[in-house]
Amino acid sequence: MIVKILASGSSGNSSFIHTESMNILIDCGITKKRINDVLKKINYTIDDIDYILITHEHIDHIKSLAMLLKYTTAKVILTEGTFEYLIKNEKYKDIVLENENRFIFAQSNGLFYEAIALNGVKITPIRAFHDALEPVGYMVEVEGNRLVSLTDTGYVHKDLFPILCNANVYIWETNHDPEILMNSDRPYELKMRILSDHGHLSNGDSLYALANLVGVETKYVFYSHISAECNLREIIGITEARVFNKLGIDRSHIHFIYTMPFDIEEIEL
Repeated sequence: MIVKILASGSSGNSSFIHTESMNILIDCGITKKRINDVLKKINYTIDDIDYILITHEHIDHIKSLAMLLKYTTAKVILTEGTFEYLIKNEKYKDIVLENENRFIFAQSNGLFYEAIALNGVKITPIRAFHDALEPVGYMVEVEGNRLVSLTDTGYVHKDLFPILCNANVYIWETNHDPEILMNSDRPYELKMRILSDHGHLSNGDSLYALANLVGVETKYVFYSHISAECNLREIIGITEARVFNKLGIDRSHIHFIYTMPFDIEEIEL
């Protein structure tokens, strides 16, 4: 498995996963050209994408979906809530309906979603809590490796912990520092939205959840969806040390990667 973060943050989100049997894109919140340009640096192009996993309908996660449907043959995995948004939106409606046979719907049973098996790859949607119609994260399991990608959620439900624990790779939201957020120039309503249970994970909430999940098999954590205005990597690092040390969690075997700039290094398992 090769993992490459193409972009992360409020300006756009997209991650690329290569396996022996398929190539996966999680979200496409940047332009088609940008996706292609970054993929070329690791010897792939958009033509190599087999599946696109969409987490929710916000523009920083679906910006180039219409173009990718037009210019690639990739199939799309998404929730019915996200699909309903797409077919009601003039920008996406026609291209989505023209390509409806390329959509695979995530099936939920309350808090949990059924796994989708594709060519030896197991893809499990993860319930997220965000101000979108039916947001999810994704867990990808292949070749004895497991990746968990969860951003754009106000909290992580404790009943999900047994499913998400001890993954090899986490793409994990550390969105904001509450003090910086509250002292920012952002509108009060936006601040309350971000801080809510259907907003974004703060550093503290993120690290407490992560500390309960990482295990001996965990090798990489990508700190993701970091706010450029309301967070600092130094504060994330301080929070990481405080939380892990307080809980007595060994993190010496884990490589923590900050995803604030574009073109984050790729990793291989």
